[in-house]
Amino acid sequence: YSIIGGALALTIFNLPVMVRVTEDAIRSVPKEQKEASLALGVSKWHTIKTVLIPGAVPSIITGAILASGRVFGEAAALLFTAGLTTPRLNFADWNPFSETSPLNIFRPAETLAVHIWNVNTQGIIPDAEAIANGASAVLVLSVLIFNLAARWLGSFIHKKLTANK
Repeated sequence: YSIIGGALALTIFNLPVMVRVTEDAIRSVPKEQKEASLALGVSKWHTIKTVLIPGAVPSIITGAILASGRVFGEAAALLFTAGLTTPRLNFADWNPFSETSPLNIFRPAETLAVHIWNVNTQGIIPDAEAIANGASAVLVLSVLIFNLAARWLGSFIHKKLTANK
């Protein structure tokens, strides 16, 4: 069980989603824009860089947000790759090879979704429902804040790439 194992599993799960979203975003850019750029004598690479990619960025960012939301809530894959529990972390320990260091990517870890599942299934905590409800609220709020920040960043990047004001 390790953090890197969980990250690799989630990457492999979400890679097809991101590839498909990116392909669809690039195909959704109007053909006339591409042809107009090429008709003006612009090279294919410059057309891709200045016409296709800026036109596809909003859709690509939307797909990335959806894939990230899926990662936030993914618990099943992480149960078998990143682990169920974490060792007590020592934030004074900056050795990346120590089991208690927060910098060690090879140590077991648990996400908030796994923690919620763990609290609900073990039944050894007397106020498990309150803890699970609080953790669920934190998870929902963190996903909401992430989505709002990603939309703002996407809008900012789109304005920079397309010169929209």
